[in-house]
Formats: sequence, structure tokens, C-alpha cells
Amino acid sequence: MAEPSFWQMRHHPLSLALTPLAWLYGGLEAARRRLTHAQHPGKPVICVGNLTAGGAGKTPTVRWLAEKIAAQGHQPAILSRGYGGSEKGPLKVDRQTHHATHVGDEPLMLAADWPVYIGADRMQSLRLAVQDGADVLIKDDGFQNPSLAHHFNLIVVDGASGLGNQRLLPSGPMRQPLSVALERLDALLVIGEARHHSLAFLMDAVEAFGKPIFHGRVQATGHGSGKVHGFCGIARPQKFQASLVAQGYEIDGFTSFADHHDFTEAEAATLLAHDKPLITTEKDMARLQGAPADSARARLAAEAAVLPIALEIADEAALLAAISRAITDGQANRLYKSY
Repeated sequence: MAEPSFWQMRHHPLSLALTPLAWLYGGLEAARRRLTHAQHPGKPVICVGNLTAGGAGKTPTVRWLAEKIAAQGHQPAILSRGYGGSEKGPLKVDRQTHHATHVGDEPLMLAADWPVYIGADRMQSLRLAVQDGADVLIKDDGFQNPSLAHHFNLIVVDGASGLGNQRLLPSGPMRQPLSVALERLDALLVIGEARHHSLAFLMDAVEAFGKPIFHGRVQATGHGSGKVHGFCGIARPQKFQASLVAQGYEIDGFTSFADHHDFTEAEAATLLAHDKPLITTEKDMARLQGAPADSARARLAAEAAVLPIALEIADEAALLAAISRAITDGQANRLYKSY
């Protein structure tokens, strides 16, 4: 779904009206932490999580981390819940046989370069990955899930949206009280310029806990020009629009859908009717690929261009050194991060 605008307004009437539900959510979240016994994975687990609902930049961070860990001589595998897919797992994503409706769009996209395992039970997925030779596991999301212990928690926050109104779901975007998250995060990664008013408070709190803060930016690779019609189904479509402009494209029409949207034939046909070249995100293209050969969705996948992106992190050497220490500790089977 698209992020509700009132999540950015602390005193919005709807946010205030939902406060009782936020109290209930907070109570259930706390009970889950108290009652769940974390499983020790036996292999290093690096969690890439966030503090809020909605897109913060976890997927490009996961891909960046897999590349860096592999360059150090390890065999990384990615553990994903498989959000949006029908398969319950555990299973290894196979781009030749799976579609986004089976395993989710982000796992399918990441599986182009890395072994990806999906399943609601991350421990089962981990065992399967280890059987296949993985020696470092990258957990995509699930920072708030207490069922599996982690060795390093890299928390990603979007510089433009920050922590929103800092209220718990559904009154705001927070998935857990910040005081709880601060006890377990090992490093904070702010993606994009830290413009949101909540980030000064967050970064002060992280520094008070003695945890490092890193800054990165997601950039489109390559250059473009000319008029295009953009389309996407992501949490924050404005970020894709900004990336198109930054790469030199002139946006002549833009169509946005809900996050993880599964395109219909009618929607594909409508997009194909535009007289400007079409361009979309890698995640959206993952959902279009595998459509029946004679379908409008297959035509859209063939005709639309993709804007590839990559993450750049300032002082990445310091972040990688901290993660490498966690991997070493994980190989020695110690220093688990559990509730």
C-alpha cells in the first residue's frame, strides 16, 4: 500500500484516532518479544532491517552487502520472507520456474545475482542455504522478529521520510518502540540527504548508545535522455521520479500503483498505449517477467526500459570492518543479538 500521508503528521486527527490500536499493537509486539525464544543460527547472520513500514532502501542495501561479502571470499545467501508470494517455503528461488506471484518481487529480483531462500520460518530457510554451501546469511528485513538471533543489525532509514510522526502502527509508521530498537541495532545507515525533522533526534539517540552512523545514496547507473513515461508500484514512487530526472530523462507522464502491485492485462495495455518510451524499476520488471508470451504484460516487459540502481556508502570500509568482525564472531559461534 501507499504510505498514508498522516504518518508524517504527529497530531493529525486520524493518527490520534488510531492511537488505541497503536497501544494494542505495541502490547502485542512486546508480548511477542517476551514469549519468543530466539533460535541460534550456527552461522553468521547479518540482518538488514528498518524501523518503519514502507520502503527505506533495504533491497539495494542487501544487494550491496552480498557483493561486498562475496568479494571477501565468503558464500553469502539471502533469507527473505517472500512477501507477496504464494509459496510458503522454505525453498530456493529459481528465476527459470518461479514468478513474483510465487516468491515475491524483491526475492526474484535479487535472485538474478545471488542465492535467495524464502520462507516464513527463516531458520528453516537458513538450514537449506547452509546445506547448499552458504557460510554467511543476509536476512532481508525481520529486525523486529525475535525468532532468529542475529550477529549484526544494520538498520536502514530513508533520509526524506525518517521516522514519520514517530508513532507505532497503525497511528504511524513505527514497527517497534525506538527504545527497544536502539538496544539491538549495531549500525544506522541513512540513505539520501537527512532532511526529515526526526533524523536529528534519531541520530543523537544512536550516538548516545555508542553506535556508528553511516550515510549512503541510491543512484541510478548510466545516463538517459529524452521524454519518457514512467511507471512503478513501489512504496515511494516519488523517489523513482527523482531518479529519472537526475539521470537526464524528461518525465512526460507518470503512472504509479500500490507497492508490490501485480499488473493486470488492462493496466499493461493502457501503459502500452502511451506514445512515449516506457521506463520502470527493477522490482516492477521482476513482477512483469514470466507473464504468458501472448499477453500484454509480456509485451510491456519487452518494451519497457529499466532504470538500474546501485547503493554508494560513504566510509564503507568502516562499515565493512564492523560487519567482518561480526562474521568472525559468528563463525566462532558467539555474540548473538537476541531479545
